[in-house]
Amino acid sequence: MNEIMFILAQIFAFLGWFFLLYSYYKEDIQKLLRIQILAAIFDTLSYVLLGGQAGALICGFELLKAVLYYKTDKDKLIFLFTLPIYGLIAWSSCQDEGLIALLPVLGSIIDGYVLTRNKTIATVGSIVASILWIIYDIVILAYSAALTDSILVISNIFVLFLGYSRILHIDKLHVIRCRYLSRHICSNIIALDRDIYSEEYLWSIDQQRDIFNVNPDSIMLIRDKKKTIGYLNYIVITEEKYNQIKRAYTYYGSLNTADVLQLRKRRKNYMLIESIVVEKSYESKKMMNFIQNRFRIYLRNKRKQGYNIHGILSVGVSDFEKDLLKASTFEHIKDYRNKEQLYELSGINIARYIS
Repeated sequence: MNEIMFILAQIFAFLGWFFLLYSYYKEDIQKLLRIQILAAIFDTLSYVLLGGQAGALICGFELLKAVLYYKTDKDKLIFLFTLPIYGLIAWSSCQDEGLIALLPVLGSIIDGYVLTRNKTIATVGSIVASILWIIYDIVILAYSAALTDSILVISNIFVLFLGYSRILHIDKLHVIRCRYLSRHICSNIIALDRDIYSEEYLWSIDQQRDIFNVNPDSIMLIRDKKKTIGYLNYIVITEEKYNQIKRAYTYYGSLNTADVLQLRKRRKNYMLIESIVVEKSYESKKMMNFIQNRFRIYLRNKRKQGYNIHGILSVGVSDFEKDLLKASTFEHIKDYRNKEQLYELSGINIARYIS
């Protein structure tokens, strides 16, 4: 009977890992949650069969936290309020399993903490947390779980090394100003967007080209040799649309061609940075500086040519966008419902930014 339970525990652990991976391919949040509940049930059953009390309790507790994260979008607050519960789980589990029970508890705390941090800290934290789980899994004979956690560690190490290798070559990147927006370039932009944004933020090829045809000086492609690894989309908009975006309590969504203008001399121009997108493996402080410098040069040249840019708005959706806008001295104006943040660079601040 013990041998059957051991085999079932390994199978359940593998199924839990499989359904967790499968859930990430679901865009519908309700379907994602249902699949992750199923994954957590398999993980919990696996630890119960092996007598891993701490593992079972943490798996169930992390599922509850995941539901709260999705329902409330209050990651930091939930993390802080759940810390005392970790203490109870650790105390209870150590009575039966000894100090080894502290490993999954610490792993879960680290995972919860780095969830609120930047990409590099999140990756390193995930590696550390997974190693703690691997040690615990080996001790309680959860070999299937140890194997899947090892795969996670290896993949995250590759992410780190790949990211650093890109950082080392940022000086070799170059920028191309789009003079003609072909369907091929549109497809590259959409492919980049899909890795960063959810479906609600994506533009179709026709939307991109319609806006571009009104304001053709609006896209800066970032290239690594012949490969497009990022882009900056900056659109001149009407003063009415600019003020409407500032007043609105919800994210503006997409633009119409009626909202878009070309830069003109002898008048105030208003700009919207619609997207700042870079392949995740290139995201870094050096990349932020690279984009800032190129955009600063663009604004400086426009000022020399007699174009008065009176205000710049941008909505930060990804963490990279938000961090870059903050580093560029944009003022944080407001938060929207889905964690988007509105930023503005106006008046004297633009002159300071480009000087």
